[in-house]
Amino acid sequence: MNKFSIIDYVVIGSYLTLMISLGLFFSRRQKSLKEYFHASGNLPWWAVGISLFATGISPITYLAMPGWIFERDSRNSFAGGLIQFLMVFLEAVVWIPIWSKIRVMSIYEYLERRYNPSIRSFGAILFLVYTIFWLATALITASKGFEAVSGFNGQVCLIVIAVLGTTYTVLGGIRAVIWTDVIQYVVFMGGYFIIGFVLLGYFSPSEIWTIASSQISERTGHPHTKLISTEFSMAVEGTIWVLFFGCLTRALQFGANQMTVQRMHATPDKRSMFKAIFVSAAFGYIFVFIVAPVAWGFVAYYSQHPELAQAITNPDMVLPHFVLLNLPLVLRSLVMGGVLAALMSSFDSALNSMSNVTNHDFYQRYLNPDASEGHYVKVVKRLTVFFGILLLGFSLSQYNQQTSTAAEHFTRLVSLVLAPIGSFFLLGILSKRINTPGVLCGALAAIFLSLGFNGLPPFIQPFFNRVELFQVGSVGKSFLDKGQISTDLRKSFLSHGIPLSVDAMVEVKSSETLWQIRNGERFYLIEKEQGQLKVSHEPINWMWIPILSMAVNLLIGYLASLLFRPPPQHRLEGLTLVE
Repeated sequence: MNKFSIIDYVVIGSYLTLMISLGLFFSRRQKSLKEYFHASGNLPWWAVGISLFATGISPITYLAMPGWIFERDSRNSFAGGLIQFLMVFLEAVVWIPIWSKIRVMSIYEYLERRYNPSIRSFGAILFLVYTIFWLATALITASKGFEAVSGFNGQVCLIVIAVLGTTYTVLGGIRAVIWTDVIQYVVFMGGYFIIGFVLLGYFSPSEIWTIASSQISERTGHPHTKLISTEFSMAVEGTIWVLFFGCLTRALQFGANQMTVQRMHATPDKRSMFKAIFVSAAFGYIFVFIVAPVAWGFVAYYSQHPELAQAITNPDMVLPHFVLLNLPLVLRSLVMGGVLAALMSSFDSALNSMSNVTNHDFYQRYLNPDASEGHYVKVVKRLTVFFGILLLGFSLSQYNQQTSTAAEHFTRLVSLVLAPIGSFFLLGILSKRINTPGVLCGALAAIFLSLGFNGLPPFIQPFFNRVELFQVGSVGKSFLDKGQISTDLRKSFLSHGIPLSVDAMVEVKSSETLWQIRNGERFYLIEKEQGQLKVSHEPINWMWIPILSMAVNLLIGYLASLLFRPPPQHRLEGLTLVE
């Protein structure tokens, strides 16, 4: 396969130069924190809406959505996208009233007013951890995509991306971030249109649908075009139930994210805030209608070229692989520029928000509360550089640890911190009875549940979400490598009432001691202990963990609050939605 040429690098270099130039242009206006972080609250709602959408479309989504459909099916796309779009009205009802009234530099200042300074610091730290997990996963995904098409070492790509993204974010503040997000939206959407036109050169739309519908996913046992599943099983991915409750959870956490609220505060009024989040939701659903047919095209293409599909070891890499094989010079660099744009639109937002939170909630709050605006602007720029370096180091340390898909790896990581962040705000806004001891009890319960059922990859394995089914002695070595299940092992499963499909496969998870059997949509783990093989499974799949964590956090947080005295009146005035 031909890697990037000098022309491709010129195109990518021109794009990066434009981003740096925008940062330099807007840097002349950065004289106050309000301008640097809120763009003085005078940006148009449509630009903020595009920025909200673009920030969420990191390489995790840009590459993982077609990869998900290519490996699995479309249940997670159209149904999930529609539910998420409808949730915009819940987001507006819950979050716009409070954030249109309370315009603070860091949203964690609210937690101090509603609870006390320790909850503010705890919430801010959890946000920083969440952002590091999220952005590191995005950096690794994007750099591996560039490695696939450019021939450069992926870790070198990661370093270049991190350095350039940090540079223009330092220079321009949130105004540069939002306007570059608008440009990046055009770039990464254009990339999908280019791929779509190339696919139409191979197949007609009806042929793509026919072929994709006839191909059965080895992962799920469904056609790649399957749109909905009403089965209620917490062991199965992509059912309508996990999609509904997942979208509900994200809506309830929507206004507890500094990156989101910071953009909302870049608009002038309540009506503009609603328009911005509506535009973001609408663009998100439109994105699904563009990506899914392209992913079906990938299914059709690789079904006709099975020898090429062998090179795709991770479904997230199907888009870069197709681009390298089929797009000519310049066009392929434009499409990979879309991957870069998706990353930059997330990277700049994260760095800007992390520096804001660290300055406002720690440096300015505890260390130097009386300095000038100019001093704080200098501090946040230095903090942006610091977080750029920190993210780069963490990403490099995790580079070879990310073995599952980006979406699964990211969800497993952030489920540890998302529920407490969202619940601190949601409980405080919706109930006057909630107090500091109560929300802390809820947060600790959610963290413990997430660790127990999900672990912390790759450091901590789940210690609750694993049910042992049976043990067997040695059944031969033929099942150890990726391939068909041995006859002896299949008999052992059948004798315990577990039928295996004809295409059940063994996948090595860790050399010599741990293997995974993929049996349709269910998975079984085989561990070798003292010569015995222990067979177990996870009854709750990874998509349910953030939902359960949020539910436990809210429930325990409220009930625990009833055991302590109600908060004083000054902790409630203007800080709740209930009168």
